[in-house]
Amino acid sequence: EPEPLSIGELYVGLLPNIVKEAPSSALYLGIYELAKGLLLQGGLAATPLLAYLLAGAAGEFVGSLIRAPAEATKARLQSGLASSTGDALGQVLLSGEGRSRTLTAWSSSLLRDVPMGAVQIAVFELLKAYLVASPSFGSFNGLPAEAAFGAIGGLIGAVITTPADVVTTRIMTRGGEGGGGGGASKGGRARAVAHSADEEGPLGVAKAILAEDGPAGFFVGVGSRGLYWAPAIGIFLSLYCSLRQAALSL
Repeated sequence: EPEPLSIGELYVGLLPNIVKEAPSSALYLGIYELAKGLLLQGGLAATPLLAYLLAGAAGEFVGSLIRAPAEATKARLQSGLASSTGDALGQVLLSGEGRSRTLTAWSSSLLRDVPMGAVQIAVFELLKAYLVASPSFGSFNGLPAEAAFGAIGGLIGAVITTPADVVTTRIMTRGGEGGGGGGASKGGRARAVAHSADEEGPLGVAKAILAEDGPAGFFVGVGSRGLYWAPAIGIFLSLYCSLRQAALSL
């Protein structure tokens, strides 16, 4: 029976996670605001949902250029495939195999992160536009409402993109068969998936998951993913709106 994790073990990978999220999130929001303004002024004012989706997707794509290597580093730390942040960075960036794996994982993660970035902020913007602007929902304006709207957007985006997250995670943690630990049956299954991934990339991983676990395999962890991203996006977007309002009022 596996031993329970200590508090310290829950925060393994914290530093690369901060490096992954802070600059990429700033790029995401900056590109989003710029693209949204251009799209709404350039003919999409009548279809704001499309403008929000396209702007969110553009912001997420640019942010992913920083996020991909940092996420690969975090994944190898948290899965036990690296003993330290420096070791994980070396595996990801300093070897040809690591760079190739990160590039493959990045291309796969676009299928997860771009829709996630588009959906979460589009839902947030629509709820603000149609609910907060309505007189009957006037009492919901402000930070609590923005946090709730962001959480709903994060939850919907997380559920929709769980299959792509499963594929991306398998790709980023492959290649650690030797001496790493982990459960016997799951380890054997992961090795089979990893072998397919090495040969075929994201499509090979998806086929292997389908063969091993069926359609349900693409939704492993959907509950924990939703529980993670709902409050995270709620805090993220409500804090951003508050800081933006404070900056504009200066």
